Amino acid sequence: IQRLKAANTGVYLAPLRLLALEIQETLLEAGVICSMLTGEEEDIRPGATHISSTVEKLDVNRHYDVAVIDECQMIGDTQRGFAWTRAILGVQAEEIHLCAAPEGLKILKRILKGLGEPYEVIEHERKVPLLWQGKHASLDRAEPGDAFVAFSKREVLRMAEYLKKKGTPASVIYGDLPYATRRQQMQRFLDGETKLLVATDAIGMGLNLPIQRVIFTDDQKFDGIEKRPLNSAEVRQIAGRAGRFGKYDKGFATSFSFCSGFRETLNTVPESVCNASLGFSDLVLRIDRPLSEVLRVWNRMPVKAPYDRMDISRYIYIISIIEQELKLEFSKENLLRAGNIPFDERNEALLSQFKKYLKALARGDGEVDKPVLAGRYLAQLETYYKMLDLYYSFSKVYGMAYDKEWLAEEKQNIADEINRLLIHDLSKRGSCCRKCGRHIPIDSGYGICEKCHQKILEEKRKERGEWF
Repeated sequence: IQRLKAANTGVYLAPLRLLALEIQETLLEAGVICSMLTGEEEDIRPGATHISSTVEKLDVNRHYDVAVIDECQMIGDTQRGFAWTRAILGVQAEEIHLCAAPEGLKILKRILKGLGEPYEVIEHERKVPLLWQGKHASLDRAEPGDAFVAFSKREVLRMAEYLKKKGTPASVIYGDLPYATRRQQMQRFLDGETKLLVATDAIGMGLNLPIQRVIFTDDQKFDGIEKRPLNSAEVRQIAGRAGRFGKYDKGFATSFSFCSGFRETLNTVPESVCNASLGFSDLVLRIDRPLSEVLRVWNRMPVKAPYDRMDISRYIYIISIIEQELKLEFSKENLLRAGNIPFDERNEALLSQFKKYLKALARGDGEVDKPVLAGRYLAQLETYYKMLDLYYSFSKVYGMAYDKEWLAEEKQNIADEINRLLIHDLSKRGSCCRKCGRHIPIDSGYGICEKCHQKILEEKRKERGEWF
């Protein structure tokens, strides 16, 4: 960051937009004019010499004096790793800093050796020692500077509500929170308005907070496929948030009593990242065959080590929606653009909005409809904020008109309302049915409302021949 500040031009590439925003603010405070760009928002400053962005948004055709690519160990990630590979191989800069956890060093050396580029390895040591605390922690024995880490939004909100009732309110951070709300919650903790933090592992990726002790409330997490034990890289990354230099002499990590194996996991060196994820190039657009067919063939072609192909299942899914379900005729370029738009396609409300926007694009509309708020429960507000992100992303990707002033004001209003709920009225916590978007209690075991649950049961009865 010091090298970025001193450079005439520079780019910082982050894994998270909250980090991109943090570095933009750091550079602005140092008098450096810096823009910020992510898939969901932008802040383009007149006369900017620097840009802070998520790694996917790198402009490989622009030249910089200094480039910083953060969290490079993510190069092996099957979903997003290709963006780090592209950035490392493609960024145009006189001086490039590849920042990585130790497990990323081996693959970076191998890539740089293949490029024939000179490089220097600088190993940084923690300025504050990180110690495992033998005694078990609990919500009832919380101490100022504690961060309780859970692995579900439901558990985070449950613990936050418990602490609030005890008279020790906590700041709250989890993945579904709008970034503006996360910043507000972080600021409360930074300013000492709250002494405790309750969060998911979203705090693990470089967020700088004055945490003295990280407390693991579970030893397993659901990774989107299955519930599994935490690995050493995850434990070290999360525990490493404890002990901010300049505020604490030591950082501590511990767990709830029913958790096990953390001391050994924390001291286990993570396995090295062995492969770099490889994305496809624009050359796929030049082949005179349907794009979905070209991508499937590309996915079967051999790849030279240490590279491995990215997971293109999302692209195939989005293209199938456009071509097979909606029966829309898009150019190959527009099909690829659709696959690159950042939204959670597993969320039925977002997917429905995305389909409406695709139809509007196919009709030749110059703009798409603004999202509509379905209700004012926490989960409904969170989904609406994501719909606002999609409204921006889709419009920006396809060059459609959008109401920039309304969008900025609406996003801030919703972020403020969510923040007020987290501070004053956690009784409005809850979730949205993943099928229809209706509000459901946070403790619902199905993740869907009763109406959709009954519909699924009826469909299963039909399949078994029990329907009359």
